[in-house]
Amino acid sequence: MVRTSVLCAFILAFFHGQLWAQVTDGWSGRWDSYWRDGEARILLQQQGENVSGTYDPGEGRIEGQTEGRILRGSWFQDGTSGPILFALSGDGQSFTGRFMDGEYWNGKKVSDTAGSYAAKVNQETPRTAFRSLISLENATFYEGDISAVSAAETLLLYVGGPSDERDKRRRRRLFWTLLDLSTFRIYDAPSRVDGDTAQFSIGPAAGNVEVSIQFRKVDDAWFVLVPSASELRRDLDDMVATLGYDTLAQLKEASANSPRGAMRDFLQGMRSWRSGGRERALATLDLSFLPPRLYSFEAPLLAEYLKQIIDRAGYVTWQEIPDNPDRAGSYVFYRHPKGSVVIDQVSGPDGGPARWKFSVETLRNAPQLFAEMQDLPVAGGISVSEPITRFFQIREHIRTLFPALLTRPGPLELWQWLVIPLSVVFAVVLGGLTGKGVALFLSRSLRRIERGLRVGAARRLGKPTALLVSAGFAVLVFTWAGLAETVLGAVTVALAAIAATALGWFLYTAIDLLGGYFQRRSGRTSGFVDEIAVSLVTGVLKICVVAAGIIAIADITGIPYEGVVAGLGVGGIALAFAARDTVSNLIGGAILMSDRPFHRGDLIETEGQMAAVENVGLRSTRMRTFDDSLLVIPNSQLTDKAIVNWGQRRKRKIRLEISLHYDTPRDRLDAFKTRLREVYLAQPTADDTTGYVGLRSFGESALNVELWGYFNLADYEDYIAARHLLIGDIVDLARSLDVDFAYPTRTIRLLSEEDGKIANEQMTSNPV
Repeated sequence: MVRTSVLCAFILAFFHGQLWAQVTDGWSGRWDSYWRDGEARILLQQQGENVSGTYDPGEGRIEGQTEGRILRGSWFQDGTSGPILFALSGDGQSFTGRFMDGEYWNGKKVSDTAGSYAAKVNQETPRTAFRSLISLENATFYEGDISAVSAAETLLLYVGGPSDERDKRRRRRLFWTLLDLSTFRIYDAPSRVDGDTAQFSIGPAAGNVEVSIQFRKVDDAWFVLVPSASELRRDLDDMVATLGYDTLAQLKEASANSPRGAMRDFLQGMRSWRSGGRERALATLDLSFLPPRLYSFEAPLLAEYLKQIIDRAGYVTWQEIPDNPDRAGSYVFYRHPKGSVVIDQVSGPDGGPARWKFSVETLRNAPQLFAEMQDLPVAGGISVSEPITRFFQIREHIRTLFPALLTRPGPLELWQWLVIPLSVVFAVVLGGLTGKGVALFLSRSLRRIERGLRVGAARRLGKPTALLVSAGFAVLVFTWAGLAETVLGAVTVALAAIAATALGWFLYTAIDLLGGYFQRRSGRTSGFVDEIAVSLVTGVLKICVVAAGIIAIADITGIPYEGVVAGLGVGGIALAFAARDTVSNLIGGAILMSDRPFHRGDLIETEGQMAAVENVGLRSTRMRTFDDSLLVIPNSQLTDKAIVNWGQRRKRKIRLEISLHYDTPRDRLDAFKTRLREVYLAQPTADDTTGYVGLRSFGESALNVELWGYFNLADYEDYIAARHLLIGDIVDLARSLDVDFAYPTRTIRLLSEEDGKIANEQMTSNPV
């Protein structure tokens, strides 16, 4: 108890210390903050309850005091000030707040080393100043890096001077919008010029409108001039109208689907791959040539190949790539003897609008192009990103540990040549062990199941399992090692097809084993599983597995099965007419399964044919006649005819006609009739609601007594035994009552010659 109390006290003290440290020092650090029409990098320092700091751009100042997680204070800028109210989040990594009369002001904490852009400002020439400005503004507006704002401000001079900080922000945003809607080459900007001024004309990729960018030199440093807000607004409206749009929002929405939009989505998606950028990046690639089954493996690898190529081709400036959505022809970003990086329009799915994407040829040639460029360092200003695929992760480890293995003796690198035999041997061994392990596991784990299923599963499922594991492992290794994008691509596809075949083999065998098990069990038990349902479901599942396997193999190998499927749709009427009998039989099988007019083993009669049901298939039903002949009837015919199911009778009728002598006295006849009904009702299987006994007719040589009733029996063999017992009891009854059974008799009278003459004379004298 004491130990528990001490432990709890220690835990509470620890968390209290952590909380107190966060409260007393939680505001210190750098913060990227945002408000309705601006942003700023804040640097705060907390000492006890007092917090002070600065923010840029604007050279503002913040002072305040904390109350727990609340910071109350004031902001100061350009001779004005106002109140602030900030609330620190629970993890201390963000704050939510207000300033002035309810305007929001929120922020997030960033590392002390984040966004050091001062060294990237170069004002030696108009071109370097322009390049620095474009780079910093792209970082601000597309990367969300607020620290670039202050650095960009050092490159700008506002014509006429800004009236206040809000006017400065408005003019800078309008100016950037004009720059961002234009397409230009920074290399075309003026470099060395005589004098203190320069200009550079830019404009959109489509349309004839131009905007003049002015430069001014001050104290050996070049600045970019920002016109007045009214002039910027006029130029922006002219640009939007010239391009044929009503609003700026419509123009930006249309420009998103352009070569520039594709490049930006791809690179930004790659940079945020693990935080939601994967789909954004892959959406810019025309991967229609990839088999769907290999998409998840090969698509990321091709994307990383392309990213490595672009990083080595040079630093990408968005505004140097055209943003015209209606551009005629493809856009070639990079050319090389081994291949080019091309962005082209690709038709949308189901006739949708075309999208700009990196072309199929670009992606097909990416591995070979990267092989030619891999020794070229990435361009300046691009940080080396962490690999996103197994191939590049493995390659980076090899580069660190065994760089000699990256040499290329032939079409592959040395380490890839070593992977091939090792992976094949390991795949075979792993597959064999897995197959034997599965067989052993099934033979032991299915002990309580019937021996036929246990032995069959152990013997028949081991081989497809071994093949599936071997081929699947080889495909994974070949993909991770980048072999799928080399001359061994066909081998990888073949291995994937083998894996798909093995999976189909495994499923087909498993369905066959389970179907046989349920068939046998349904034959031994009453009402467990309907044999017809088992037969039909097993057949349908097998067909589905075979069809799915064929489609999967066609997908993997690139066989254009879609045309065949489409052809079936176009010629559906003709196909249905030609295969109407087969379709009718399939539907008939489904009807038999749903209606269940009989079970396997039932004796049925249809159109005068009587036979026992052996099996109901997808197309026909097989039956065995009494002379041991096999009778096969199509399901469509069987469902259209009347079926008498003798095997489903709940009772069997018994009808006996007992012949007694004509000379049997009346009292004995009545006693026999009464006792006969009692004998019938005394039978163990007799239906006590029946049992009709009485004189039926005068026979040629006997009085006929009829017994009519039912036995509560379904099996014919049991019926024979019950009938035998009843007839035996009737014989005993007749003997006990001294009643004789009659049988056909004939009396013959022999006449003498004299008697014959007399008879003839009588017939002559009395003619009819």
